[in-house]
Amino acid sequence: MKRVSSNSTITLQEVEDHYQSSRENYDIESAESHLAYYREKHPEYYALLLQNI
Repeated sequence: MKRVSSNSTITLQEVEDHYQSSRENYDIESAESHLAYYREKHPEYYALLLQNI
């Protein structure tokens, strides 16, 4: 996984909106879960989500 900057300027609301948008456009026929896909493709957003769970 890529390193994530601790000085992120992304708000939690932006991350949640981005995740939902990504989820709506995710192809469910893939064997990979959306969360695994999201972690791989958007590590900065994923890290912020993990910090706020």
